[in-house]
Amino acid sequence: MKPVQSALFQSFLVAPLLAIALSAQAYPWVPAATAPFDLSIHTGMGTDTSTLQWSIAADPAGRTGPNVLSELTYRDVTFDVFNASAKLRIYRGWLQGSTVFMDYRNGQGSGGEVQDSDYNGNNRTEEYSRSLSSAKDSTMGSLEVGIAHPVQMTANTWLVPAVAYARHQQNMVMTDGEQTIDMYNPNNLGAFRGTLNSTYESEWSGAWAGMNWEYRTRYHQLALGYKHYWMDYHAEADWNLRSDFAHPKSFEHWAVGSGSKFDVSYSLHFSPTFSVNLSWYLLDWSTGTGEDKVYFANGTTGGSQLNEVTLESTGYNMGLQLLF
Repeated sequence: MKPVQSALFQSFLVAPLLAIALSAQAYPWVPAATAPFDLSIHTGMGTDTSTLQWSIAADPAGRTGPNVLSELTYRDVTFDVFNASAKLRIYRGWLQGSTVFMDYRNGQGSGGEVQDSDYNGNNRTEEYSRSLSSAKDSTMGSLEVGIAHPVQMTANTWLVPAVAYARHQQNMVMTDGEQTIDMYNPNNLGAFRGTLNSTYESEWSGAWAGMNWEYRTRYHQLALGYKHYWMDYHAEADWNLRSDFAHPKSFEHWAVGSGSKFDVSYSLHFSPTFSVNLSWYLLDWSTGTGEDKVYFANGTTGGSQLNEVTLESTGYNMGLQLLF
């Protein structure tokens, strides 16, 4: 197996800080002594806006020009996201004081643009072909499972180190194609003659380690978090209008990457069992050089160097939480 690796900020941060000032009583973290654990369930809706970009060189070693032969940018792809998560806080046994958690997200694309550019010169010069298309109806999903161990620092503040397994998928589509640059065949400019319906299915999988700083009172909780990821990247594509490529798998990508995620969240507790949550995050992942393998219609294969893959995402979530 090959390795595969503002204003909005202020609205989420300033309002919770004002709300925290309304209360000075510590929020009860540990329930009655008779309970071995408690379970909290969160569901919510939100928006994720992502830009995924990758490029390949002209040869497998990346030594001959152009060093960027072809580049795909899935720009500002917006997903309407459903989120569900669970936390199991344990108060007895060898995991006493720890929290086991699971986060699941699923999103449907509602907008975004794809740019496909090809170059004859190094460093993205002598662009001879460019097409634009729609990324609407792309999909995404993610799953994280891990364990955390809160450590109380003061009456109201906590540090929460955590580790987790993570898997993040995006199925990017390309439809409604339009050729905007074609130096060799100017008659091809305009809407594609064929029906564009290409896909690029990417997956990041690996682990992260992180830390939350949390401020808790009886009615409010503010958390600032940072996570560092170590990820394998793999992708499969179907370029449906390329008759020289095989289908449904036209090419694959492999690489190893890493990155970070910063998030801010706020919870308003109406009762010991019910709260409302707001959260915002910023994610930045990238890979090193990897492999691009092409499958041709005649049964042969080829390929080149995958230069880099980058993923930048930002989003927010609003939801409800119940404590059992």
